[in-house]
Amino acid sequence: MKNFENLHKQLTILNSRGVIIPNYQKAKQYLLTNNYYNIINGYSKYFMSNQNNYLPGTTFDEITHLYYFDKEIKHALFRAITEAENHIKSILSYRFAEVYNNKPYAYLDINCYDNSKTLELGWLISRLTKIINSNKKSKKNNSIKHYIKKHNDVPIWVLIDYLDFGEMNTLIKNLPVFLQNNIAKNICSFVSENIHMTAPFTPEIMISFTENIRQIRNICAHNNRLLDSKCKSDIKYYPDLHSIYGISKNSQRNNTYNVFLCLQCFLSKLQYAQLHNTIRKRILTLDNRLNTISINTILKSLGFPDNWHINTPTLKQN
Repeated sequence: MKNFENLHKQLTILNSRGVIIPNYQKAKQYLLTNNYYNIINGYSKYFMSNQNNYLPGTTFDEITHLYYFDKEIKHALFRAITEAENHIKSILSYRFAEVYNNKPYAYLDINCYDNSKTLELGWLISRLTKIINSNKKSKKNNSIKHYIKKHNDVPIWVLIDYLDFGEMNTLIKNLPVFLQNNIAKNICSFVSENIHMTAPFTPEIMISFTENIRQIRNICAHNNRLLDSKCKSDIKYYPDLHSIYGISKNSQRNNTYNVFLCLQCFLSKLQYAQLHNTIRKRILTLDNRLNTISINTILKSLGFPDNWHINTPTLKQN
């Protein structure tokens, strides 16, 4: 088993490997209130010259500043993704209810979906049923319980608030193509607000974007390290968006930067500007706090271009 090391020993080991600790008591308190494994094992590697030693001049404060930066970027992305999620859910529930207006529990009927996806549909319908039953049996009052009692039905616009991003995305993926098209057309109101549209924003592109957004959302929600995180696959190439940023069909499109860019397809101009400016400000702040390594090392770990914060202006929030 890995032996327990007290705070003094932890700092002694760091110091012996080349980490400068300007304020011992402050560092000791920091490690007491912030998990050593998460901070040192997760973020100190960017300051290491080899497996055991740090670059000359590395300070304990630099490592903690990087940890805080990652945390703040996750908060900013999570807030923006939550806003995007709300937009998608609203459009999805409206368009679904519009088509299946007179059919109670239509989302539990396999015939209301693309029935070529039987295996995934089985999981989805089972999951939606479980959500309804667990809330129906809950001792606390909730909207599902209320609608069952008053109307013997739970409309999609009520159920939608109980779905997480992954469940919502699975529901969209299994809808008939005409419904997916309706949703994608409505999402275009956000796309056209942020970029000049010439190419169709297809359901395939939309779902590809939301799938990678979901993966980054989960990293943020579970407080995993965002630096060097990658999605399982590249998002689909959308020329109207990617050409603006010099991203080609052959470019890597599975990193945080690409998710950050595609969020403008689901956010208002103001919401995206707030996200953009927050991230730019956080990068500028970190740049001023790093002495041992270049900020471009960190930008690269997120997929951002070199000196993005210097070459990219603040967006107007109006």
